[in-house]
Order: sequence, then structure tokens, then C-alpha cells
Amino acid sequence: MKKSTLFIVILALIAPSCQSTMQKQMLQDADQQNAALMADNEATRAQLARTRAEGDALEEQLRFATDRVEELNALGMARDAAFAQQNAELEDLRKALPPGVDASSRGGMIVLDLPSALTFPSGKADLSKQGAETIQKVSEILLKSYPTNTFWVTGHTDNDQPKKSGWKNNLELSVRRAMEVANYLMEQGGIGSEQVRVSGYGEFSPISDNATKEGKASNRRVEILILP
Repeated sequence: MKKSTLFIVILALIAPSCQSTMQKQMLQDADQQNAALMADNEATRAQLARTRAEGDALEEQLRFATDRVEELNALGMARDAAFAQQNAELEDLRKALPPGVDASSRGGMIVLDLPSALTFPSGKADLSKQGAETIQKVSEILLKSYPTNTFWVTGHTDNDQPKKSGWKNNLELSVRRAMEVANYLMEQGGIGSEQVRVSGYGEFSPISDNATKEGKASNRRVEILILP
């Protein structure tokens, strides 16, 4: 047999084996590539799921923040409306009050300020004629505008200690003056006793500086707190 013929025969015998090995290798490579692609696909899906979850969380936070802003805006509008209403109420009240009596807002309450110079003689706890007339007019306003409210009557003095007036101290004088106003509101003014509360603070709750004459005069007062 010639050498060329022998080579062809050997090649024919080897070729199928080589082709089978190459096919296996190609299949393995394809499997590896497919596995890698599947792993990448799963990683991409997991990343997409995380992104969607983060997006949902951000949307939820945004909705919460939006609702909170709307709630705060509503509260602010309600507060502004209440503030405006109270200012208008105070303005109308000031116009109706007798001369010398002022009205202000404190802690959500309306406070009527009755200076002692208007209502009591110096060092005394009996209403003056002008004081009785003033409290009578105040009673009429309270009955008309605040028929069911509670009224807290508080007495206050400056820091000068009683000398010739016969009072033991300013606290006693402040309580007695508050009681005098409260009694007039109930007995002469027609306000129910269940609506009236009384307390005295002496010199311990000033609204002005006791270092000046004007400040002392401001601190000597009876206040009527109109509770909401």
C-alpha cells in the first residue's frame, strides 16, 4: 500500500474522534456561556427588584412628606384663621369695654385688665363707686358675649409692702380684691357662681417693672381671664 493511501486511511479513522472532542468542548463552552448569561440575568433581575423596591419606598416617603406638608399647611391656616378671629374679637371687645379697662390675649385666653386705680381706693379692698360701675358694665359684656364661659378672677399688687392699710401682706390684699370683684360679678352682675374662680398673686406676677411709678401702677390690677 502506498504511503499516501495509508495517510488518508489513518486520517479518516482519526477525524471522527477529533470532531467529537471539539463538539464536546464547544458544547461545554456554550453551556458555560449560557450559565454566565443566566447568572447575569438573575443579577440584573435582583438589581431591578431592589431598584423597584427603593423606588416604591421613595414614593411612599414622598407621599408621607406631601401629606405632612398638607397637614401642616392646614394647621397653619387654621391657626391663622383662629388668630385673626381672636384679634377681631379683641378689637370688638375693646370697643365695648368701659374706659380704662383693656383686653389682651394670653395663652389662648382673653384677659381683661382692671387697674386698681380705676376700681379700688389706695390700700383698700372695697370697690369704689367708679369701680362698681366699671364691673357692672364688664358683667353685662360677659353675660352677653360669654354666657357659658368660666371666668378666673386674679388679684395682683406691686412690690410695696402694706404699712398703714392693715393688711398683713400683698398676697392677702390681692386675694381680697379678687374676691370683691368676683362677688360683684356673681351677686350684682348675674354671673353664675359655678363660672367664677378666684386667686391672688400679690406682687409675684408682675407685668411691668416695679422700679418705676408707671410700672407699679400697671402691676396693681385685677384680671378677669376668660377661659375658652
